[in-house]
Amino acid sequence: MTAAGNKWGIVMSRNAGYRLQVVELDFLYPSEGIHRRWEKGFRITSAAATEDQAAFILSAPKRKSQDVMQETLRTSAFPSTQVKFISFIYFVG
Repeated sequence: MTAAGNKWGIVMSRNAGYRLQVVELDFLYPSEGIHRRWEKGFRITSAAATEDQAAFILSAPKRKSQDVMQETLRTSAFPSTQVKFISFIYFVG
């Protein structure tokens, strides 16, 4: 998913392992729509924003996973204490 100005580009694949995919688009954070989708088993699989809009792709997997957890954290600065960073080092030889 991408955006430029007031135009959006969204690609969803038919055989990507999801039962359903939807887009939530709003001028503010679409909290109600996202929480409603979470209750139906959807999970955020992509996000993008412009200066005045935010969009989220939510996908419902074909098989339900019990070990997936998502939460919303709204803050005015990057939540460095809440986000865990994992470093991956790849050696090519």
